[in-house]
Amino acid sequence: MNKHATRTLILATAATLLSAQPAFAQSSPSEDAAPDGDKIDEIIVTAQRSSQNLQDVPIAVTVVSADDLVSRGLNDLAQISLAVPSLSTGGDNSFSIRGVGSMVFNPNIDSSVGVSVDEVSLGVPLFMSNGILDDVARVEVLQGPQGLLFGRNASAGLLNIVSNRPNLSRTEGNLSLEANHRDKVPGDGSGLILKGTVNLPLSETVGLRINALHSNQSPIADMVAGSPDRFDANQKRTAIKGKLLIEPSPGISFYLVGDYSRERGVGGVFDRTYRSVAATGSAIRPALETRDGVIAGPGNLQYGSDADGYRSVDTYGVSLNSTFVLSDALTLNNIAAWRAFDLSLAIDSDGTSADLLNINENDSSYNQYSNELRLAIAPGGAFDGQVGVYGFYSELNTATVLQGSAGSGVANALGRDATYRQTLRSLAAFGQFQLHLTDAFQLIAGGRVTNDYITIDTRQNDRPYGTTLGPRTPPARQTFEATNFSWKLGAQYELTADVTTYLTYSRGYKGPSFNPTFAVPNQNLAILPETVADIEFGIKSMFFDRRLRLNLSMFREDFKNFQVQALNIGTGVTAVGNAGKVRAQGIEATAVIKPGGGLTINAGATLLDSKFRSYVGAACYLGQTGCAANGTFDAAGQRTPASARFTSTVQAIYEFPETGGAVPFIEGSYNHRSSVNYAANGSPFTALGSTDIFGASIGVRLSSGFELSLFCKNCTNELVPTAIFYDNVDQVLRRVTTTAQQWGYNSVRTIGVRASARF
Repeated sequence: MNKHATRTLILATAATLLSAQPAFAQSSPSEDAAPDGDKIDEIIVTAQRSSQNLQDVPIAVTVVSADDLVSRGLNDLAQISLAVPSLSTGGDNSFSIRGVGSMVFNPNIDSSVGVSVDEVSLGVPLFMSNGILDDVARVEVLQGPQGLLFGRNASAGLLNIVSNRPNLSRTEGNLSLEANHRDKVPGDGSGLILKGTVNLPLSETVGLRINALHSNQSPIADMVAGSPDRFDANQKRTAIKGKLLIEPSPGISFYLVGDYSRERGVGGVFDRTYRSVAATGSAIRPALETRDGVIAGPGNLQYGSDADGYRSVDTYGVSLNSTFVLSDALTLNNIAAWRAFDLSLAIDSDGTSADLLNINENDSSYNQYSNELRLAIAPGGAFDGQVGVYGFYSELNTATVLQGSAGSGVANALGRDATYRQTLRSLAAFGQFQLHLTDAFQLIAGGRVTNDYITIDTRQNDRPYGTTLGPRTPPARQTFEATNFSWKLGAQYELTADVTTYLTYSRGYKGPSFNPTFAVPNQNLAILPETVADIEFGIKSMFFDRRLRLNLSMFREDFKNFQVQALNIGTGVTAVGNAGKVRAQGIEATAVIKPGGGLTINAGATLLDSKFRSYVGAACYLGQTGCAANGTFDAAGQRTPASARFTSTVQAIYEFPETGGAVPFIEGSYNHRSSVNYAANGSPFTALGSTDIFGASIGVRLSSGFELSLFCKNCTNELVPTAIFYDNVDQVLRRVTTTAQQWGYNSVRTIGVRASARF
């Protein structure tokens, strides 16, 4: 679909919607008891690996429902932060919760924010950024350490994605189409997302559900100079997922899920442009301005390239969830899963049509196998809970090359290459119980013992370079083993039928890993495990006959050996290290208000103080005072990367009274984030001021199942990068500061039309 066709479709839809709006009708006088339609619906979550009312769960949880995803136009995990104040997104779709997230881009290092899809833990960050949310019942954002019950790691929090299971009682399906027009400079961008679902009950005991999608999105930034042999700019995604549910007898079920996703193109992932270039001593400036005609700046959406640019990712997997109800009180559940990806990518690291550092290639393959066996004790007696064992194994094989002439005209004047294989074996036993002392008061206790054993076989810099980034190393093998006991204690008290309080203290854990490359010869590559102590007090409440839901939480989290990534100026190697201590503390609030008359308001806010308490060895930025001779300092007192002091979001939806089987609606949203810094050292060059993002939609929903809407996201076109980082060429070789910025699909204004039909 070209840009002219997209514009025509959007304008035609706007005219249709505006002409369909009826005159505003006054709502009927309120009564003492709210009609069911004006009451807030109960939300069932699985935040503790069992189905519970959100208001009964002693965890800070923000739920983004299927309706929320549609009304806000949230298509992937990177966009969820617009609806969840405690969640933020960084470069390469990395995540942080409550100001804490690894912000690590190595495929061999897990994020501190875990992701679980249908009870299967996704091991590496690449799984998190790949694919579009499709046929999802809800996304539960769990704040605070969650590794006790959810597979592995998740020391800072968890994104728990729950998809729709097959329906055994009826044949149904849906189709949806989204066409959008995106602001770019120069020119215009466009995109198309097509989704389809069909549900087929094959018998009274067997159901099949199939999802398919295709997406084609133009990039945010434009390559305006250079002529590489291969350049795949558009982000193209195609995916299919099959879900088979078998219930051969009451109390027994088998849920088999298989999926495949194919993603191509650099758009939305490697849309990188220059934000600032040093006035003198820069290798970038003449190539950027003279050769490419690009002016660096916060609003720059242009770059050059003389090297191939592509990204090819295939992800796939199978899981089998087997459930056996042994009695009214006991249920046995086993989840076996395999997931894998194949990755091949190349980008021009210097972002110009000159040969500076133009080769950046990565070829990787990954496989993970997991099995979890759980025995659950149902509520109803003096205590309930679950115990289980968990096993995980993964293998990652990667080859990388970073190379360029650094302006010398010699193709291999500067570079680094590495080949490595990393394996991980993780075993755990866990349990959590609730002891009900009275109908209103319960105690909570749980624990998890984890043993991790990892190995890495690596070699580095086999190729000849004039200047080598990092040392040349022969084949080397390192191993590391860690055992951890994490636990949780707490109490929950029901003040009234609509007000519940809880207090918990928990210890979380994120396992060890390795840096895949050496900064110095004979370096110990191990990255130590990350641990956290978390104390949280919360109140969950309903008021005014279920017209207002207000949930509050106060927390303090102390991390030790926090895993953080930084560029070493001396060696030119970006590596992950352990910061001594991090403290994150603050207050979170979420609210849903239904005042009546078809109006619903969703709101949330987070007030956060997230800082390093000790980080000896943090890399200095150029020009920083008080640095040690080796270019490091203690970053104690600096805010953690991408953490905002205050974030808030509000959404209002108004549904007009039904007329002739049609329900028109209008929606608006607002997200505010205070200033952030994307570097651990607090460099002024990587800081971003406060941002305000508005969204809106208008549409009509028919009783036949058809829905049509016109929407805009980031309506004011506030250019908001997802990350700001240093340029390696200028920073390492020229000792001058040049910064680049990365863009995502939230970064610019998007106007579009969305249509869906249920059958």
